[in-house]
Amino acid sequence: MKRIIDLEFITPLFSHGATDQPEIRPASIRGQLHAWFRIVGGDVEAERRVFGGIRQKNANPKIMPSHDKTLASSVVVRVSDVTGRTKELPTLPHKQGGMAAPRKAYEAGTRCRILITDRLGGLQDADEALLNRAIDAWLLMGTLGFRATRAAGSFTWSDEAFPMPTAPLAYQDACRDLLDESSASAKVAVLDRDYRSAEGARTDVSDSLGGRDDYDGRDSLARLHDPLGFINGKDGRRRKTSPLKYRIVRFGDKFRILAFWDGRKEVTGNSGNDFYDVVDLLYERKRDKIGEQLRKAFE
Repeated sequence: MKRIIDLEFITPLFSHGATDQPEIRPASIRGQLHAWFRIVGGDVEAERRVFGGIRQKNANPKIMPSHDKTLASSVVVRVSDVTGRTKELPTLPHKQGGMAAPRKAYEAGTRCRILITDRLGGLQDADEALLNRAIDAWLLMGTLGFRATRAAGSFTWSDEAFPMPTAPLAYQDACRDLLDESSASAKVAVLDRDYRSAEGARTDVSDSLGGRDDYDGRDSLARLHDPLGFINGKDGRRRKTSPLKYRIVRFGDKFRILAFWDGRKEVTGNSGNDFYDVVDLLYERKRDKIGEQLRKAFE
């Protein structure tokens, strides 16, 4: 397989390697593809065949037959033709200071080219089909870099194998068609408010609940099993990512918010009821920002 995809970032990209200098890293893109591979139905064995993995000496060979050896990844990701300016930008644009302090990032308008291919034709047909679905899912619903769940690192794309839908309803249908094949518990919608700027939309999704100074919000979210995730571990628990993820989508000269709910309770710890409860909570507390849009999309 071989896919060449051109990206243009429409919100700041907070992507770093070992230094403080922004960079668009193949490893970060591989990580996104790996995550979406699981969402679109890749099982453990397919995951190892595609992305590789280290030997697990205690694995049950009847359940996980390939885990008795280390496997190299069959997927190669390369990044080239990066053009864009860097600047210190707020990670959470609705507030200042603390964890929202400015951080070096690629500005909106940054472009790059991504090559995704396999090693010497090493993918089985079924694995290649799953990988292509994971790529499509990332392009439609994913982002890249730090604050990715709050719509930083949102992009448009050009890909001959999978052109970007140009209208909100067609875009939403493409997302739902992809998920219906493999993840019926997931939920996705393109929300109905038009924004004049991508940063205006990102500001609304970053202004959420449970921040450092929002004690009532944190308590309410804890009762719903933290459906917006948390940074610092509570009661010895590790960091939890949010099952509710956003990205910004550009349609002509307007922008809209896409909301995606990862419905895998065994992974996220959140049920479908938690989703509707957090939508109600956001409607009560952030109605004019994101709550009203979410309730209308998922009522």
